[in-house]
Amino acid sequence: MRRSELTALSKLLAGTAFLATIFVTPWYTIDPINVPKLGIISLGGFMCLGVLGANRKFLTQARFRTTLVCVLLFILDLFLVFFIAGTNPTQEFFGAYGRSTGLLAYLSLSLLFVAAVVGYSDELLEKIKKALLLAGAVSLLYGLIQVLGMDPIKWANQYSPVIGFLGNPNFQSSFLGLSAVLSLALMLGALKNPLILFGYATYQLVSLFVIVKTNSQQGLLVFAGGAGVVLVLWIRTTRFKFLAIPAYVISGCGFVVVTVGTLNSGPLASLLYKDSVTYRGDYWRAGVKMGLENPIFGVGLDSYGDWYRRARSVEATLRRGPEITSNAAHNVVIDFFAYGGFPLAIIYISLMFLVLRSCYLVIKRANTYNPLFIGLVAVWVAYQAQSIISLNQLGLAVWGWIISGLIIGYEINSRDKQGGNEVAHAGKGKSAIKNGKKELAPLTVVGTFLGLVAGAVLVMPTVIASSKHKSVLGSSRIQSIIDVAYSWPTDPLRMGQLALILQENKLGAESLTLITEATKKFPSEFKIWQIMAQAPNATKAQVAEAKLQMKRLDPNNPNLK
Repeated sequence: MRRSELTALSKLLAGTAFLATIFVTPWYTIDPINVPKLGIISLGGFMCLGVLGANRKFLTQARFRTTLVCVLLFILDLFLVFFIAGTNPTQEFFGAYGRSTGLLAYLSLSLLFVAAVVGYSDELLEKIKKALLLAGAVSLLYGLIQVLGMDPIKWANQYSPVIGFLGNPNFQSSFLGLSAVLSLALMLGALKNPLILFGYATYQLVSLFVIVKTNSQQGLLVFAGGAGVVLVLWIRTTRFKFLAIPAYVISGCGFVVVTVGTLNSGPLASLLYKDSVTYRGDYWRAGVKMGLENPIFGVGLDSYGDWYRRARSVEATLRRGPEITSNAAHNVVIDFFAYGGFPLAIIYISLMFLVLRSCYLVIKRANTYNPLFIGLVAVWVAYQAQSIISLNQLGLAVWGWIISGLIIGYEINSRDKQGGNEVAHAGKGKSAIKNGKKELAPLTVVGTFLGLVAGAVLVMPTVIASSKHKSVLGSSRIQSIIDVAYSWPTDPLRMGQLALILQENKLGAESLTLITEATKKFPSEFKIWQIMAQAPNATKAQVAEAKLQMKRLDPNNPNLK
């Protein structure tokens, strides 16, 4: 690609990651966290597709072939699951409420991943560094405001008030842990500069302070894991490299001790174990069961919540009561296994293996400490560790996917610089002039604009629907409530909530009609059938059918007879 196209991709990728982290819409959408982040990721992903489409000669280059084949297989399988799994297509495309990790999200993340691989440049590396540190700094500032109890936004949050822009203290602490890991790696590359050293050290200390205030251990574990990677890789390039092997051993032992401690064993069990670990085990087992029972096409994209009640064990049902459920496995690989069976999980693992292989090859070739690349490797490792015990929150996932692509792109380019013969370096005459042009080619401008339009067309329906849902809550405009309830894309939570509002306004007939329509569109949504069973004007046949469906969806619930 020409310099202008590489610069465009750098700005798009860094801007998308930054905005997807901090952009929230609490005054405009019923889901103020995930819907706006899906909007940013979709716009960024399809704009990158526009740039790539205008510069598609990379498709013929052998150095990208393996990665592109894996990504194309991943996207193809996403579409196969979407069309074949049999779940509600609207939910599969836009994602479940509170998650938004459907086909549109993963297609957009895949496009960002490819753009980072193909569009790698030193400028992109630098911009991602600045974007991650800046997003971390903004999140830190907002976290401090929340610590002080001065948050201008009244979040509906039952946990620690320190949730940042990610809607949950676990996500906030994990993201701050990731940005602090990068800061540590950069600090070790600036040991001779006291001012920069002090700045990075302060950044980490404030990050750790806010992480502690979230009351979430995830951030501390993420930082500890990433810091261990940074320190081990730093030691092997210094005059203390004779300590590298002991460092590897200590890191491995530390990983084992922490892991067994979180599972309530070993010397750190009293510090690390929480009841939530047991609950995650329930979620994991349910997700594995979904995948094993639907091994080829899974249960459908972002459809874990529809199947959780019927997939969980009796013990999981009784542990915290049958009404406590989850719409994610809290493990990204198991989520993919549940969504799309063995094919989707295997392809995703293969993509991550390509990233791990690239990390290994670059580190093996390196004789000096590269603080920025090592920092991104450590961030990627920490993100993967976090993804084992958490879910794909879009504000975190965007960094995981972009950095994954960036690492592969870095390895390909560093390989080429060391003697590969496939990369087209700028030469003399017209070639040098072409590669040095700063203006975007007209085809690239058109492609970027078309990508923007495509992304907007695809994501705006769910943004508009979420905004309309927000606007009618507490409203007395009955016809507006009814119109919003049926507006596309339909959503089981919206239809159920607005049906209850109609009941409260003595509009039993309209409420029953709405909930009946909801059961047709979302027959696997337990809450919809529960509302039907409790509707005061439902017929005996409707109540009996609703109870039968509830028992089908939650067979181990002792409260259902």
